[in-house]
Amino acid sequence: MSELLVTEEISKTVGYLKKETIVDRVSISLHEGEILGLLGPNGAGKTTTIKMLLGLTSITSGSARMFGAPVPTPASRAGVGFLPEAIQHPNHLTVHEYLHFHACLSCVSNSQKLIDEHLGRVGMQDHRDRLLNECSKGMRQRVDIARILLRQARLIFLDEPFSGLDPCGQVMLKELLISLKKEKIAILVNSHAAGILEDVCDRVCVMNKGKIVLSDSLANLLKTSKIKVVADFADSATASEFAGKQAPISFALKMPTVVEFVLDDANRCNELAGAIMAAGGKLIEVSPVMLTLDQLFVRVLSEQQQAKTGENA
Repeated sequence: MSELLVTEEISKTVGYLKKETIVDRVSISLHEGEILGLLGPNGAGKTTTIKMLLGLTSITSGSARMFGAPVPTPASRAGVGFLPEAIQHPNHLTVHEYLHFHACLSCVSNSQKLIDEHLGRVGMQDHRDRLLNECSKGMRQRVDIARILLRQARLIFLDEPFSGLDPCGQVMLKELLISLKKEKIAILVNSHAAGILEDVCDRVCVMNKGKIVLSDSLANLLKTSKIKVVADFADSATASEFAGKQAPISFALKMPTVVEFVLDDANRCNELAGAIMAAGGKLIEVSPVMLTLDQLFVRVLSEQQQAKTGENA
C-alpha cells in the first residue's frame, strides 16, 4: 500500500515567556485504504496535530510529508479533504448552492451529477433545496462530508466527525467510511469516542498530553491472554458449588445453571474443562477475552495518571 502521510516527531510549542508543548514528538503514518484513529481526551493535542498537517498552524520541530510533498507546501494538500469539528456555514445558501460553490472553487467538472450522487451517499438527497440555517448540526455534518467527497480527496481528515450525529447518522457515517476505505481512500479520524472508532479503524493511536502513548493495529491492541470458559450444569446448586471451589478463578453466574469463568492463564483451560465435565457439566464456549477500545482507553489514561502521581509523590 502506498504511504500517503508520514510524520517524524512533529511538535508544537506555544508561548513566549513561558513555553508550553501542545504536541510532543508525534510520529504517525497512514497508507491508502487505511483508517487511522487518533484517540484521546479533550486537550490531548489531536486537533493541533491535524492543523499542523494542513498548514493551519506551524510545525515547531520535526517534519511531515503528504503525497510525498513536504508539509505545508500546496502540493502536500492537493488531494486532502478536511472536516473540522465546527464550521461557520453561509446560512443564506441552500445545501445545493453550498456544494455548487465549493465545486466551483475546486474546479470540479460535471458537478451537478456529482453533487446529486454524493448527497445520496450521505442521505441528504431530499434536502438539496433546504437552507443551511434550517439544517440541524447533524445534517450540516452530512453536507460537509458530501463536500469532501465532491473534490475527490484521497486523504481525509475528520475532526470529531460523529459529534452532532444521531444514532442513524452515526451508522451512516461508519458505513460510508468503510466504503471509502474500499476505494483506497486514507482517513484519519480524530475522536474521543472510542466505541465508534472500534467499529471502523484499522489502527489506533492513543494520545494524551501531546504524546502518542500507545499505537498499534486494533486487533493487537484489544487482544489479551485471558480465556473465557462457559459451562452449563445440571442444577443451580451444582453450578454455585462448583464455581465456589475454583478460587482464585473469577466467575459470574449468567443464569441459574450457567457459569462464566475467566482464566488469566490459558494453560489452566484444559484443567478447568476436565473438572467441569467430571462434575457433570457441559462446555458451552471456550474463547479468548477481547478488550473493548473504551476499556483500553480508560486503562491507559488511568495508568498515565498513576505514573504522574507517583512521580509527584
